[in-house]
Formats: sequence, C-alpha cells, structure tokens
Amino acid sequence: MTDTRHFFGEGEMAKLAMDGRDGLAGPYVPTAIYFGDSDCVEYVKEDAFCIYDRVDEFLTLIFDETKLNLIGFKLKGFKHIFETHLKPVFRLNGGHFVALVTVIETVCNQIGQELFESEDRASAYKAARKLAANDNARLFGADLMAA
Repeated sequence: MTDTRHFFGEGEMAKLAMDGRDGLAGPYVPTAIYFGDSDCVEYVKEDAFCIYDRVDEFLTLIFDETKLNLIGFKLKGFKHIFETHLKPVFRLNGGHFVALVTVIETVCNQIGQELFESEDRASAYKAARKLAANDNARLFGADLMAA
C-alpha cells in the first residue's frame, strides 16, 4: 500500500481507516457530465456495468447488465441544443444549472411529429425524461461555461 501520510495529516488518516476506506474514492455520486470532445452529456445514476442502447442521433439509453433497468442516458450534440435553444432563454453563470428534463423536452419539440412515428423512440424519450425528472438530473453552469 502506498504511504499516504504526506497527503493527509494523522487525523485524516484515522478518519479514512475508521470509514473502512483504504483509498481516496468516496461513494459514487450520480452526476451529469458534459464531455466537450464528443459533445455529449451523460448521466448515469449507478456505478455499475452499463449497456448502451442508441435510440437515434441524439439519445442513447443506458441500462444495467440485465438490460431491464434504465440507469442513465447520453444526450449527443448537446452544444448545439444548448447554444441554439437554451442559452438565449437562460442567462447562466457558473452557479446556475440546466435541468436535463428541459434539454430532453427541447429535443422532443425539435423532433416534433417524427417522435411519435415510432412507438419505441417515443417510449425511449419518455423513459429518459422520467429518469431525469425523478433524479433531478442537471448540468451545472460551471460545466456549461466550458462548453
């Protein structure tokens, strides 16, 4: 094991030992993350093996290993949606956030009637929206400013 005393004082080492943790990582915290290189936002609520199921050019659903439980989603082409439809409406700074429900609803409005031509596609968007709403998934302004 690496000697971590030069990173922590003796009190912090004792706290880590009492917590039963032998490393720096804490419990998994579900967070929406913007990836600039691939221009997408990803939200995964569990630290688990994931199966990605692409719905269309914007939405990918993320399931657990059983492919029965939806545990997240990926929204591609996020910067365009944000710059074109959301940024003019929200005057964001580093302390603000955008609810991902709003992003999904914006895309649904853009897709329009096409969304309802495929029952599978419509139910995928409904499932992603429900997960985003139930988990209050949001992307913080500091992450958006880097977009």
